[in-house]
Amino acid sequence: MNAPTTYEQLTEKIKLLHPFVEPKDVSIYNDPIYPTNPHPKIATIASLMNELYTLFIDMQYIPASSVSFAPHTTNPISLRHAALFGLEKQVVDLLQMLPYHDGSQPDWNFGSDNGEFLFGGEFDDDLRGKEESIEAVWWRKCVDPLYYLDVDWKGKRAVGWNLRCEDVDDEGEEMGEECEEEEEEEKEGWLMTYNHEDDNEEDKDEDWDDDMTDEDESSSEVSEDDAIESEELLALHQETIEAEAAEQKEAALQAQAEEAERLKRHTLDNDPRDERLLLYLRPWHVTLNKLGNHGTVLFLNTHTFTISQTDQEFGNLCDFKHNAIPYLQNVINKFKTLDWIPGGLYSPIHGDEYLAYKNLYTTSGWPNAFDPSKFHALRKQFEKSQDQRYHDQEPLRKFCEHVGTMQSRELSKLHHASAVQKLSTLPQSPTHIKEKEEFQRIKEQCGKEFLPEYYKPISIDILTSYLKSVQQQREEGRSEDEIKGLKTLIAETKEAMRAKGFEERDWIIYHMRREQALEVEEEVKEGFKWTSAWRGVSVDLDVVLTQEDLEKMAEERFDRYHE
Repeated sequence: MNAPTTYEQLTEKIKLLHPFVEPKDVSIYNDPIYPTNPHPKIATIASLMNELYTLFIDMQYIPASSVSFAPHTTNPISLRHAALFGLEKQVVDLLQMLPYHDGSQPDWNFGSDNGEFLFGGEFDDDLRGKEESIEAVWWRKCVDPLYYLDVDWKGKRAVGWNLRCEDVDDEGEEMGEECEEEEEEEKEGWLMTYNHEDDNEEDKDEDWDDDMTDEDESSSEVSEDDAIESEELLALHQETIEAEAAEQKEAALQAQAEEAERLKRHTLDNDPRDERLLLYLRPWHVTLNKLGNHGTVLFLNTHTFTISQTDQEFGNLCDFKHNAIPYLQNVINKFKTLDWIPGGLYSPIHGDEYLAYKNLYTTSGWPNAFDPSKFHALRKQFEKSQDQRYHDQEPLRKFCEHVGTMQSRELSKLHHASAVQKLSTLPQSPTHIKEKEEFQRIKEQCGKEFLPEYYKPISIDILTSYLKSVQQQREEGRSEDEIKGLKTLIAETKEAMRAKGFEERDWIIYHMRREQALEVEEEVKEGFKWTSAWRGVSVDLDVVLTQEDLEKMAEERFDRYHE
């Protein structure tokens, strides 16, 4: 959906959300700059966000100049935009108290494209002022914060990102499993159930009284204790019947509620409006950051003061939620103790980079005697060594990339054969036209990867352009080490020009690149991620691949693809 670019466009779009979103009178926000009497928990949450941003500054991740802290006197939050979305006052109070990042790049970044905030999510957009494009920022924040997420049915969108999570914890940790265990215990309960089949036991022995002797009759007299026990059993029986009746009534009410929900979903599923228009945040929810590169968004419920941690990449609306204050305290502590490093390094997910940065901090005196100048000097040395390491590992990457190309070509053969087979068995009927077109597309696309008629020998013009580039770089004063990669490419091109087909050319380049990779020093090979070669397929430099090996790898991948 196109985001609005003017206030008038925004007003028209919000009309489409009625009755889900109802604008408020701007006068309810009686503090134009900063709230005079915010809710204590709102004030605490704002204070913790300030502390987190300050921590990022202290850790040298972002410069102090990139953050504006409240009160935002000269550039306040636009209250008319808040009123247009019907935001509750507590939400607006928080927005007025939050810090805002200017969107500039941090000093380093291993995470989301425009600067990692937390687990792939980025720093929130600046909601202050009336500058151009502010309408699009408000629209995205209040209507579609997960704007790339596709939800299966409109109803889930139209309930307004209710984020009804089951589990709330006290310390900012996940409590899902414990809650499930407690629910199971509640379901089992303590109430004894009455077995109605036992009522038929007397019928089976109805002739028993006729066969009794006098002695049997005297021994069967009911004692006073037996009578008391009988009364207790009758009482328990009555309680059981009443409990079962209550359960049946509750089940009936639950069935009615489920039917009402089903009808509501049916209504929403058949809403003629564009389903993207049914997206909105409830007026007491607010996000604390933005999506970033398919990352995490933190949703705060200002009624319950809980945070829902939502991962856009995997499509999770909400797995669990946390009490907001201890959750934010826990996040701050993770960074303070270097369990997490700003910029997208989380232990133990990230190995070498995480350990390197943790060592930079501890060597520079973190946390009590931290020396920012020493930290920056050590970081520059580290980045320089990383750049050199990346340069030295180039032959390894080239080798892995080429193995990936060869494996992909073998996979194309299998997809081509599968498409040909399915086309031969597909019924010639109008109902299968689209299916036939898709198989035909796969056949043609994959055939271009290996069929002889699509093979084109390397042109002499390509080789000439490489030779000219080498000469030009030498004239510019480049060293032989700087043009080493281009010289290697020229040698590969000369040899590959002799090939008569795809496979022959692949194997010529394979053996050349393997020899180049073998010459890389062992120290440089350490830490290189060989599994990144081709969709997780590991490459072993010490083993010479054969055509049979490639075919086997492709077959395994093809089988997984069609599972």
